[in-house]
Amino acid sequence: MPNCYLFKSRFTSFRPLYEFVCEPDKPVIPSNMSASYAVCYGFVLPDQSTIDILNQLGVCTGILSDHMCIQFLAHGYDFFALDLRKCGRSIISPQQDQYRHYCNDLNEYDEEITLSIEHIIKEAKTKIKKLILLGHSTGGLIVSLYASSGSKHQDIDALILNSPYLAPLDTSVSESVLQSMVMNFGFSTDIDDNWYGRSIHISNKGEWNFDLKKKPIDKIRIHGSAFSAIRTVQQDLMKKGSCIKCPILLMCSNRSIKPDKTWRDEYEEVDLLLNVTTMRRAASTLGQQVTIYEIENAMHDIFLSKSSVREKAFHIMFRWLKHLEDDWMISTQS
Repeated sequence: MPNCYLFKSRFTSFRPLYEFVCEPDKPVIPSNMSASYAVCYGFVLPDQSTIDILNQLGVCTGILSDHMCIQFLAHGYDFFALDLRKCGRSIISPQQDQYRHYCNDLNEYDEEITLSIEHIIKEAKTKIKKLILLGHSTGGLIVSLYASSGSKHQDIDALILNSPYLAPLDTSVSESVLQSMVMNFGFSTDIDDNWYGRSIHISNKGEWNFDLKKKPIDKIRIHGSAFSAIRTVQQDLMKKGSCIKCPILLMCSNRSIKPDKTWRDEYEEVDLLLNVTTMRRAASTLGQQVTIYEIENAMHDIFLSKSSVREKAFHIMFRWLKHLEDDWMISTQS
C-alpha cells in the first residue's frame, strides 16, 4: 500500500517526522504502478502559536510555499504545506509522473488531509489551537469539499480560498465539448496553460524559481476521470448550499481574460486560468460567513502576483485572521 510522509522543518531544512500508510487508489491505475505518496511539510514556531495553517495548494503549484511560510511565521502562525498524491513533490518516479494529478474522486484526498490534521493536532499537544485550511485553485475546491464533509471537517475553524476552482471556466462551446469528451471517453492529454506557467517562472516572464520537473510551465495534464471528479464536486457543493459552517475568506483577481497566442504584459495582472465571475458566485453559496475580496491586478495565484499586489493580499488576509482571532477571544470569555 502507498506510504504518506509528514515532514516538519524550519524553513527549508526538511526532515522526516512521521510516516503513515494510505489506502491505495480505487482502482489503482495501472495495477503495477509504484506506491503513491503524499507529502506534508511543517513549519512550526516553538511553543508560541495558537493557530495552525494547513495549506493545500493547487495540483500544479504545490511547491511554492516558502514565501508564504515566512509571512505566516512572522505573524505568529504555524504553517504546514501538503502536496497530495500524484502532485508536486509527492511524485517520486517516472511511472507516477505519467499519472500526474490522476484521480477518480476528489474524496480520495480525504485520507492524506485527515492524516495530516491528526499529526498537526498531535503536534499541538495540550495547547489550545485553531486549525485553518488554505487552498489554491483545484486545492481550493478540495479543501472546500473537506470543510463540507471531510472526516475531520468539524475540526476546521476557518477556510481561506486563493482563486479556487469552484465553478466551470466559462460557458463556451469549447469547454462544453472538452467536458463531454473527457467524461464520455476518459482520455488523458496535455493542454497549453495559456501563458500562466511562463508568466510566473524566472526563466520566462516571472520572478519565481522552481523545479520544472515538478511543475512544468507550458502544459497542464488533464485526465478525463479527474476532470469529471472536479465537475461532480462543483455541482454537489452548489446543490448543497451553505454546507460549510466555518468562516470563509475568498481572494481572487478582479478580472479574467482569455489569452491569445501573443504575449501581452497584462497577462501578469489577470487570472488567465479561471473565470473569476463564476468563481465569486459559487463561493457566495458555500456558507453563511463568506467574505470575498477582489485583488486588483492579481494573477491566478494571488500570492505569486507582483510584489505590491501580494503585499496587499497578505495585508487583507492577516487583517481578516486578526478579526477572527478577536471574535474567538470574545466567544471564549463570554
